[in-house]
Amino acid sequence: MSAAGARHAYEVNRARIASLWAEARPVSADDAAGRYLARSGAAQGTWPAALRLHPALDYWHMQADRTPVCLGRFPALLALFEVDTYPRGLQGAPVPHAVALQRIYLAADGSLAPVPAPVKLTGKAGPALGACARLAPADSASRVMGMAVGIATALRIAQAARMPVWAVPDAALFAHARWPRGLRSLHVFVDARDPAQWQPAAELARKASACGLQVFPMVADMASTNGGEGPHHTPRFTATRL
Repeated sequence: MSAAGARHAYEVNRARIASLWAEARPVSADDAAGRYLARSGAAQGTWPAALRLHPALDYWHMQADRTPVCLGRFPALLALFEVDTYPRGLQGAPVPHAVALQRIYLAADGSLAPVPAPVKLTGKAGPALGACARLAPADSASRVMGMAVGIATALRIAQAARMPVWAVPDAALFAHARWPRGLRSLHVFVDARDPAQWQPAAELARKASACGLQVFPMVADMASTNGGEGPHHTPRFTATRL
């Protein structure tokens, strides 16, 4: 794709992201998104501003003959993924830039919608490598935070570890997660249920260490007490080597 074509695609995606975000509303305990997070073990009183509920979002599926078909409209949890930009140069304050939305299509009871791929990312509204869902403000006092894969997983870890935890959308992008300026210590949480996270987590830890951060690789035991079917126990953490 040419540079002009890439800029046009970014602009189209930027407008779509802004439109979807404007159509959505804050998550509450009694809507599909709140129920989904509660079912995932991440119930809490106040939800991050990076999460919203779209009440009825079209689900488009590409058929084998490459014909798109709409399979219905579903409530969807939207997660905003951002990267910092520096319009005034690296000496200036960073400005967060929304580059993608993760859409988690849901049923009214908070279960995943009965569609082929209930978790999707929108097209990118700019260079997106390193984008995170900022599920809590970085702690400016302690300058300590964590990184994890997945929205519900990051929220559960944050509650148990009592620190801000940001999320990347999938294991492959773990290695590229960008932490905020001024951070002192980074906890890299690897979900014990997902072997695909180990290598990207090791690369993230290597990069953070090379930048002078204290890095604490942790294995997070996220399993429920009933073989994956709630209730969920509080995650347990074990220090590890990557």
